[in-house]
Amino acid sequence: MPLDFVLFVAVVLLFYQFGLRYVLTYRLTDKAVQAVLFRVIPVSSTRYEDVEEIRHVSFWEALLYAHAWKASNKLLTGPIVLIHRRRHLPVLITPDDADEFVHKVRHRVHQQTGT
Repeated sequence: MPLDFVLFVAVVLLFYQFGLRYVLTYRLTDKAVQAVLFRVIPVSSTRYEDVEEIRHVSFWEALLYAHAWKASNKLLTGPIVLIHRRRHLPVLITPDDADEFVHKVRHRVHQQTGT
């Protein structure tokens, strides 16, 4: 394999793991969980009333959801959150603090739906 190709792949993987978290972030609005580009452009939005379940999952469990929408800002390493949605594919995201993120979303789901 050419050295240039190996270096290119290494740079891409390093950017994905460490740099993408500054490009794709997560935001909790009054009505939805959003994945946003550059803190402005929503690329994924899940309304709180559409959240059936949200939980922290392991890397191995995340592999079972190959069909899920992946709005992750790093490789599927570290904390991974799975959001099951009504009428849509599940979403896999990678917030920095998965447990806190899950807690906040559950609280907002409860406020919106009463469940």
